[in-house]
Amino acid sequence: MNNYGQGGGYPGYGGGAGYDPSGGYPPQQQQQPFDPNFPNQGFDPNNYGNGQNAPYQAYPPNSNMGGGPGMSGGYSSPGYNHANINNGNNGMNNYSSGSINMGNNMGGGGGGGGNGYDNNMGGNMGGNMGNMGGNNYDNGNINNMGGNMGNMGGNNYDNGNMNNMGGNMGNMGNMGGNMGGNMGGNMGNMGNMNNGNMNMNNGDMNNGNNNNNNNGNNFGAPPSTPAFQGGSLNYQQTIINPPQPRAQAPQPEKDYPVVMAIDFGTTFSGVAYALKADGEVHDITKWPRHLAQYPKTPTLSLYKKDSQKILDWGHAARLAMLKPAAKDFCLLRKFKLQLDESLQNAPLENGITALEAVTHYLKKLHGHVMSELMKGFIKNYEPSQFQYCLTVPAMWSDAAKNTMRRAAIGAGLIQEGDPPNRLILISEPEAAAMYCERMVDRFSLKDGDRFMICDAGGGTVDLIVFEVSEPPGQTRHLKEVTRGHGASCGSVFLDANMERLLERKFRRYRKGIKACGWASLMDTFVDMVKPMFNGQEDVLMQIPQATGLEDLNDPDIGLEDGVLCVPVEEMRSEVFEPVISDVLDLIQKQIHQSQVCNAIFMVGGFGSSRYLEERVRQEFSHLVGLIAVPQRPELAVVRGAVYAGLNTKTINMRVARRWYGVDANMPFEEGVDPESKKIISHDGHVRCKERFSVYVRPGQQIGVDECVSKEYVTWSYPKGLDSPLYVCNSPNQPKYITDPGVQKIADFHIPMPEIPGAQPRTRVVFRLNMYFGLTEVRAEAVINGNTYTTICSFGGGGNRQ
Repeated sequence: MNNYGQGGGYPGYGGGAGYDPSGGYPPQQQQQPFDPNFPNQGFDPNNYGNGQNAPYQAYPPNSNMGGGPGMSGGYSSPGYNHANINNGNNGMNNYSSGSINMGNNMGGGGGGGGNGYDNNMGGNMGGNMGNMGGNNYDNGNINNMGGNMGNMGGNNYDNGNMNNMGGNMGNMGNMGGNMGGNMGGNMGNMGNMNNGNMNMNNGDMNNGNNNNNNNGNNFGAPPSTPAFQGGSLNYQQTIINPPQPRAQAPQPEKDYPVVMAIDFGTTFSGVAYALKADGEVHDITKWPRHLAQYPKTPTLSLYKKDSQKILDWGHAARLAMLKPAAKDFCLLRKFKLQLDESLQNAPLENGITALEAVTHYLKKLHGHVMSELMKGFIKNYEPSQFQYCLTVPAMWSDAAKNTMRRAAIGAGLIQEGDPPNRLILISEPEAAAMYCERMVDRFSLKDGDRFMICDAGGGTVDLIVFEVSEPPGQTRHLKEVTRGHGASCGSVFLDANMERLLERKFRRYRKGIKACGWASLMDTFVDMVKPMFNGQEDVLMQIPQATGLEDLNDPDIGLEDGVLCVPVEEMRSEVFEPVISDVLDLIQKQIHQSQVCNAIFMVGGFGSSRYLEERVRQEFSHLVGLIAVPQRPELAVVRGAVYAGLNTKTINMRVARRWYGVDANMPFEEGVDPESKKIISHDGHVRCKERFSVYVRPGQQIGVDECVSKEYVTWSYPKGLDSPLYVCNSPNQPKYITDPGVQKIADFHIPMPEIPGAQPRTRVVFRLNMYFGLTEVRAEAVINGNTYTTICSFGGGGNRQ
């Protein structure tokens, strides 16, 4: 990603932000990024500079404003000597300033005349450096260096190491060492500097080689040379906590008076809602063709064979399979597992995709719920006044979350142009934590205590450890302290084990049992045996009449008078333990990550299993003081999701699950990088293309409002911009975007607003803010006073405020 253009500064963002992919790039040339490995607080693993890394610090609230064309602000890490400006040795009008500690205020005139101005702000260095002519004003910005700068050595990377040196850099002098802060300015005496490139080359800013000294200024539209057709970025990066007012904060989110949560489960789904005015949570308990009131309904969809039009859903779909015409129907169950990329799932039998199956079911579910609500006082609210919280497993990939958001749009929950906060995706253990947070006082958990959520559902088991943060006199918050993870080891895998056991026992009679009879036999296990199994007693199963075996006696398989007896040891070893052992392993890993865990809360349908609870106590009671199943554990996720919608700030710190990064060209390492990735960049340097430049690493704690902020300059006007984002779930840092496991998850599309008086390829400055502390990655671009927000996993739908 080479940086083409005037006064651009290091872009640092790969893959397309700030350049027009159809704008005439020479072959194999991209923008050359500034490496944004900011998360490694205090150490940059990709440090190609010659100096020492300054430690990471958050920007002060108003330290990152640009000073002028080609100028960007920054900060200085205190206590470090960031720069040694030597007597220039590269050419004209050498400027000698001695050794400068960035904490001091420096001013003065340069060799070519003109005045330097110091506005007495820490780290501001004004001055007309070199043969520039004219005045350079600091404008009160921190750590901005203006002037005509040439041959610069030192680190040009990350976290205070000479970040973002903007402008065209000419023959001024030799600058070495780490520069904490960003340097830019109006760089005269240089003009185009030939290619306008500033590449990552071991701290050398093109080694001070400058050609085509046109004495031009770094303003306005670029000259008509191919080197500028891709646009140029002037880049600045930081993490902000809290975010700066307006330019750095997420755009104002629309307020919705009604919050509806949907717990879309593998075997059962539930819905709850609340009015924000009173905060009281209500469960949906009336479902089609189900006489008893219950807050869950089966996640089942009925189709006619060879048809992709859904006929029925929930209990009605189950009942339809008991009819003689069932042979003409196709019953889809457990299709949520199709979104788990770790499983080798067979295609759905009627040929529809997982997205279509989820969309069809959500549309039916939502339609029924809305019809029920409109019978009561909720009818006073328009559908557009509903906000939705949709739960997803913590272990799901961004692609799976993408599918859920698309399904919600297809099902009519939200519209594609709605503000992003109208649909909140929340991980299931986070939702359960919100439910359990209401019980913290009851369980005597105090500030600093940690508790684990073990959300054991039908398909997945997800776990996260949270810490209670409740300083005296402050509102209680929760923060993640471990990477949420899980596995597909929910209760449906008990069902699969039991079905294999029954297949073996009834192999002599299996051909004579109709499909509806076999389904009734499995329902007996699911509804009666599985929840009550305690691991101490033999299991007795009443054989349903629909099997035709209700009067059969077969002592060899333990069947007498229509009752099947399964020895407890057989149930433990063949049905429960293969799944329970996976759950115990997940818990052990979370305890190891957290080191301290004061409580474990078991939630979810499987979480209420008496046998699972007992096995967890056996394994971990010596490490964890409290192991409990809260009241109504099967409702913990859906009710907690409502609480999340009512108060989105309760969980204020999350832990990144995976690597996030961008495509970048970096210096080619002979003997290390493959020859197939060697390219000659426009400035003549040998580069390695397709490097994975890290933004966020797994295990990194991120505040819910923290963002990675970058300032860009582009000449793509009036065209919009696309910027790709990559993820990787590998425990090891990926080196290339082509490494196994690296996936491109989004192209952030940034629309270009109409700018009065602007001509094609006019220089446009904008700021791109990315938020990783949410369940989905959010990007926000601020261009000419317009704010555009997009959700990463949705991959589009920007909205202007």
